Amino acid sequence: MDLIAFRMLNLKRLKWPLTAAVFMLAGLSVGYLAHDPDYIRLLAAAAIILPIAALGRKSPQAALIMLLVYLPFMSFLRRLLIPIAGWSSLDPLLLVAPVTVLLFFSGWLYRTYLLREPIRDESFLFKCVRWMLLVDVLQIFNPLQGSILTGIAGVIFWVVPVVFMILSREYVDEKLLKRIFAVALVIGILSAAYGYKQFLLGYSFFEKLWVEQSGYTALMVYGTIRPVSFFASGAEYGYYLAIALVISWVCVLRAKPPLKLVGLAASVFLYINLFIESARGVIVAATVALFVVTILSVRKTAHRVAASLISLMALGVLFAGISLLNTSNDLIRHSVEGLIDPFGERSSAKGHFRLLGEGIWLGIQNPLGFGLGSTTIAGNQFSGQTISSEADIGNKFIATGVLGGILYFLIMVNVLIKAFRKANAGDPVYLIILGVLIACGMQWLTGGHYAVLPLIWIMIGYLDKTSARRLKHENRMDWAHAQ
Repeated sequence: MDLIAFRMLNLKRLKWPLTAAVFMLAGLSVGYLAHDPDYIRLLAAAAIILPIAALGRKSPQAALIMLLVYLPFMSFLRRLLIPIAGWSSLDPLLLVAPVTVLLFFSGWLYRTYLLREPIRDESFLFKCVRWMLLVDVLQIFNPLQGSILTGIAGVIFWVVPVVFMILSREYVDEKLLKRIFAVALVIGILSAAYGYKQFLLGYSFFEKLWVEQSGYTALMVYGTIRPVSFFASGAEYGYYLAIALVISWVCVLRAKPPLKLVGLAASVFLYINLFIESARGVIVAATVALFVVTILSVRKTAHRVAASLISLMALGVLFAGISLLNTSNDLIRHSVEGLIDPFGERSSAKGHFRLLGEGIWLGIQNPLGFGLGSTTIAGNQFSGQTISSEADIGNKFIATGVLGGILYFLIMVNVLIKAFRKANAGDPVYLIILGVLIACGMQWLTGGHYAVLPLIWIMIGYLDKTSARRLKHENRMDWAHAQ
């Protein structure tokens, strides 16, 4: 026993010298690798993943907030590193969120399916989600996508966003969700300000390098480059603005007077920048979302009728004002032409609906699907081909076939029904959730919307959890009355 105690004492004495040696070795390795531009992105990714993963062991909620702060600025950081590290589509910074989220997910799988812990707040929606995830995993190995690497990369775009729903069910309560709304609103305002800078003054030199090296032609509108702010694409920027716009507008409708003025100013600023971004589909969807939440924010039927009439008048004034705008700027002209004549020659609405229908039909014709990564940029990267319908439901049919497409359709319908029922009571949290779901309609699982999809699926997870608890409570009350 004395010998064992002596050895333990020696080990304790060696603990700090060994720890110092490990840190010194790690520091020397980082310093050595930092001299090679090829490793800078990898080192940056490791510097972000390690603290988030470490924090996640103690406070998953704080780690989740950190991820939601990182994702909107991820693409900006990638562009910022171009002058010193070059550009690569296979960027380790893209793996920060997937690695962290899948680590959390693996823990949930272990507890649920190996330790057999019961699933809390079970629901039909959550069952459909789990079946859809199983189909997605099987589609990783679909040979029609050309390469197993395409399927593995497809996990980032199809599986990781949905896992945020599971994390939401596990860790997100009303207090945390309101903090997430506040974070999204602040980031939305900051991104709108930077996007406005890009609109007025153009891109910075490293952003121009990104446009040249990435070959991102979709940014061009009549010869003018549209703003993307901090985001990976104009579309992601537009949908993030729409989410922030819904949050700010609900503040106008339901917050206390001082916050109403802040919300109104933010709403005007965000809507102007959404218009400047020149993505006409999200402008329409966001406007519809504001219209719906405005009506549902009041309870009495007479008040809803009055709110509907006032909102319709406001839409008429807005439409008239849009038609009178100076269209000398290409981005403004692009928005105006599509909005005042949505089915005209210059509108792309008919093309979007056609692609959606073709995507669903293609999935029906090939009921086993083309593979998880076939509709994402991973298809081009690893297999040389991407098939896309530009809408998540169409892409789901293409990628995962009839079974995956039907499951996702059931999920969409179920989510919207739950959201409407909860928002119908006028609760601001559910008004925001419904508004976001409408504003981001048929884009809940669009690849490349790195910062948008986690917010959507966190809201869906919270909605599902609270709806299940409400239903369980109502069933107990019915049983008690029956007794």
